Amino acid sequence: MIVNPVAGKRLGRQIADEAVIRLKASGIPVKTFYSSNPGETLSIAQSLNQKDWAGVIAVGGDGTLFEVLNGLHTGDAGITIPVGQIPSGSGNSYLRDLAIFSIDDAVKSIIANSHRQVDLGFFTCDTGNFRFINLLGAGFVSNVARRAVKYKVFGPKSYVFGVIEEVLCLNPISIRLMVDDDIIERNALFVEICNSRYTGGDMLMAPSARIDDGLLDVIVMNAASRLRALQLLPKIFSGAHVHAPEIEVFSGRRIKLESEHPMALTPDGEIFGHTPLEASIEKK
Repeated sequence: MIVNPVAGKRLGRQIADEAVIRLKASGIPVKTFYSSNPGETLSIAQSLNQKDWAGVIAVGGDGTLFEVLNGLHTGDAGITIPVGQIPSGSGNSYLRDLAIFSIDDAVKSIIANSHRQVDLGFFTCDTGNFRFINLLGAGFVSNVARRAVKYKVFGPKSYVFGVIEEVLCLNPISIRLMVDDDIIERNALFVEICNSRYTGGDMLMAPSARIDDGLLDVIVMNAASRLRALQLLPKIFSGAHVHAPEIEVFSGRRIKLESEHPMALTPDGEIFGHTPLEASIEKK
């Protein structure tokens, strides 16, 4: 069990300790590793010999899962054992596609030895090569994530506050998007490359995305006024935004994104990297 004790409202250690008691009571032996610095969950995962373990559990949010998956994926063998997550972050978006909405749901799933094969995204940007499991955002959405950091005390609502703040600074950018063999040129506010459906906790960014279909869903929001952007915001929670004329949805296995100016990236809620980028899907 790899634990980020400061995820979400800094309850990671407490959540992990309670989960360990329940898992051991069910006959599942657990060894716990706690991170003490940013990025350490990645290095802990990287240091594990997967042959020595039956599985790995990440305790944290989407960012912790991102680090653990990338740490485990070091080397040619990739990930060879099951990976689970117990949510303690501010968003916990990915787990919604697995119908895991609480700590209790996650622990019960692990005790039941419930497995599901899912796809992983792979991307290359100016900072290197990485895997992502939830989504890869560029532009407006990434700027929102950067702004939401200072509102983390409010949990999932931190993203709403970030959106409102970012709307006040709207700045469309010229992009060139390649989805498989199709080329799309737009003046856009954001591009979201999605493996799963949700972002920012309960924002239904990509309603048609599936975590095991071998495809990435690409959501593009074209240029819009501040008022129109504010009108669309509530629709993201139901997924109705995809029916608006400013929104376009594409899907494919290979994605390439170039932009007039570098766009900030947020892979699985982490904040690093800029366009240009190339992304692809690693099926199951």
